[in-house]
Amino acid sequence: MIDESLLKSNFIGRDGFRWWIGQIPPIGAQGGQAGGSGWGNRTKVRILGYHPYSEKELSNEDLPWAQVLIPTTAGSGAANVATDVKLQPGDTVFGFFLDGDNAQIPVVISTFGRTSQVPSTDYQSPFIPFTGYSSEINEPNGGVQKNEANEQNSNSQKSPRTVSPAQAKRLQNGEISYFSAIGDKVQLASPSKGNVVKKISTEIDNLIKRVQNLVSDVSNTASQIQQIINRELDIIVGKVQSIVSGLVTNMVNKLMKTIAPIFNKGLKLLYKLIYNLVLAATGCAPCAHLAGVAAQEAMVPPIKAIQNAIPCISNQIINGLGGIIRSVLQSLVNNVQRFVACAANQTTGALINDIIGKISGLMQSFLGPIQPILQFFGGFSIEGTLRGAIDGLSGGLAKLACGQSQSKTSGVEQWVIGQGPINVPGTPFDQIMQQANIAKSLASSALGGFDIFNSGTRNPGTKTPLGGCFTGPPVLCSPPTINIFGGGGQGCFATPILGAYVGTGGDATASLIGVKVVNSGSGYEFPPFVEIADECGKGYGAQARTVIDDNGQVVEIYIVSEGEGYPVATTPNYIVSGVSVIDPGSGYDDIEIVDNFGNTYKADINGGLVGNVTPLNIIRVDDAPEFRIRSDTGSGAILRPILVEETEFQGELINVVDCILK
Repeated sequence: MIDESLLKSNFIGRDGFRWWIGQIPPIGAQGGQAGGSGWGNRTKVRILGYHPYSEKELSNEDLPWAQVLIPTTAGSGAANVATDVKLQPGDTVFGFFLDGDNAQIPVVISTFGRTSQVPSTDYQSPFIPFTGYSSEINEPNGGVQKNEANEQNSNSQKSPRTVSPAQAKRLQNGEISYFSAIGDKVQLASPSKGNVVKKISTEIDNLIKRVQNLVSDVSNTASQIQQIINRELDIIVGKVQSIVSGLVTNMVNKLMKTIAPIFNKGLKLLYKLIYNLVLAATGCAPCAHLAGVAAQEAMVPPIKAIQNAIPCISNQIINGLGGIIRSVLQSLVNNVQRFVACAANQTTGALINDIIGKISGLMQSFLGPIQPILQFFGGFSIEGTLRGAIDGLSGGLAKLACGQSQSKTSGVEQWVIGQGPINVPGTPFDQIMQQANIAKSLASSALGGFDIFNSGTRNPGTKTPLGGCFTGPPVLCSPPTINIFGGGGQGCFATPILGAYVGTGGDATASLIGVKVVNSGSGYEFPPFVEIADECGKGYGAQARTVIDDNGQVVEIYIVSEGEGYPVATTPNYIVSGVSVIDPGSGYDDIEIVDNFGNTYKADINGGLVGNVTPLNIIRVDDAPEFRIRSDTGSGAILRPILVEETEFQGELINVVDCILK
C-alpha cells in the first residue's frame, strides 16, 4: 500500500491529487452550520465512489465536513473584506482530499451550475437532484422570480421588471414586478382647490389596484385575500379619515357662519313680534319693549349652547367616520373592478351625505329651544342649509410658501411611482355636491342612490340619474393619449406616433416612437410635463420631454423611452421629416450621420457644435430610428427623430410641388 511505501512524503501536493464530485445533503444534516452557530466555511458532502447511496448505510448527519475554498476576489475576511459562500443544499460540487488516499478531509473547490433541466423537487434520496429552498431559505414572495438555473440565456435569473404587478401578470414568461407599489399614486402638496377630493381619489385608486392584484393572483386563497384586504382597509380608512376630518371642520364652521345671520335676524323679528303683541294688549310701549328684550334674552342660553356644542359635534363626527368610511370602501372593493374618476367622486359624495346626516342628527336636539326664532324661516333645516352652502365646504387654498403664487406652481399634483408626474384635472366640488344631493333624493342611506354601490359594474353606456359610472374592464382599448400640463402655460395639444408593432389585429401592441405637436400652446415659462395615458393600463415605460422656444410655445416633444405594450388602432408607416438636436456636443469638424434604416443626414457644424440636421433621403420606417454619428474629432451630440405618417408626408410633398408648379 502507498501508506506503507517509502515513497510517500505525507506532504500535501507531493503524493498525488485525489479529486472527487459530490452532492450537498439537505439542510437538516448541516446542524448548527445552517443556523449561524457553526464554524468556518464548511458543509456536509456525499461523495460519489466514496460514500454509499443509502442513508441507512451512512446517514446525511454522519457525512464528513468539507471545507470550502473561496476565490481571491471574495476576500478571506481580513480587514473586513469578505463575501459569503453561496452553496445550497442539492448543489453538485467539485473538490479534492487534503489527505490524499485517506479521503477523510474533503475540500470543495467549486460547484456545477444548475440548468433548467435539473429537477427542483423536494429531497428524496442521495445523489438525486432536489431544490435549494428549505426551512432556512424560503421561496421568494414577490421579491424575485423563482428560478434554480444558472444558464446563460434570457430566461435565467431574470431581474424583476419596473412595471406594476398587474402589468407584470400580463407579460409573458412569468415576469414579476420590481416593487409592489409601482403604479401607486402619491398625492403631492398643492395650493389648488378641491384637494380633498383628489386625495380621496388617490387612496381609492391605490386600493382598487391592490385588490385587483390580489384577486388575480391564483396562488392566494379566498381567506388570504380577505385578510390582506382587511389590512389594506385598516390603513386606508385611517388615511381617508384624516383627509375628511378637515372637510368636517369646514362644513361645521360653514354651518355656523350661515345660521348666525339667521339667528340675528330671528332675534330681531322675535323682538318685533313680542313688542307688537304686548303693545296691542297693554298700550304700554315701555312694557312692550321690556317684553321684547326678555324674549330675546331667553334665546341667549340655547344659542350659546349651540355655539359651545360645535367643537364637540365636530369631534364626534370625526371619531365616528371610521365605520362609514370602511363601509364605503368595502362596497368599492366588492363592486368596482377598475378605477375611474366618477368612482372617486361618488365615494366622496357618499361620505358627504353621511357627514351631513350626522351633523343634522346631532344638531337636531339643539333646535327645539330656539323654535321661537326659527318660526320666521319656514322650511329651515340643518341638512338643507348644509346642502345649499357649497362655497367653502371643500376648503380654501393651501398656504403658499413665501414668494410663491398659485400661477407659478409646477402644476404637478400627483406622482405615479415608476412612471412620473400625471395630470389631475379634478372635479369641481359643486358638481360632487350636486351628485350627492341627487343620490340623497333617490335613497335614504348614505350609499344609496350612487351607481357604484347599487349595481357595481354597470353595462357601458347605461344612463342613470347620476349619468352612469361604469367601473368594469374597458370594452375597447384605445391608443394612448398625450397630456401636456404644467409649465405655467396652456393650450399645447399633441398626438402619439406608435410603431415597433407586436402582434396583429386586435392583439397588436406598439411602442411610442414619436409625438406630434398639433398645437404649440402659449405662455409656457418652463417646459411642461408629458403624461402618456393608457386607459387600459396595458402599455408601460414610455417617457417624453418637451422643448419650448423664447415665445413660450412648445415647439417639439422628443422621446426619452419608447416603452411597449400600448394598444393600437392602425399600423401606419412613418417618414423621418426632421431631426431634433437634444445636445449639440462639442469639438466637431466633420460628421457623418446615418440611421439603422439606411437614412443619411446632413448636419451644419457651427463652432464645433452640431446645428441643423436634415434627412437626405426618404425611407419608410416602422420604428424610431437609431442615429449613428461618426466623427474623428467631436463627441457628445444627442439626436432624436421627428416622425410623420407616410400619407401625411406625401400630402405635404404634393402641396409643395403644386406650389412650385404654380
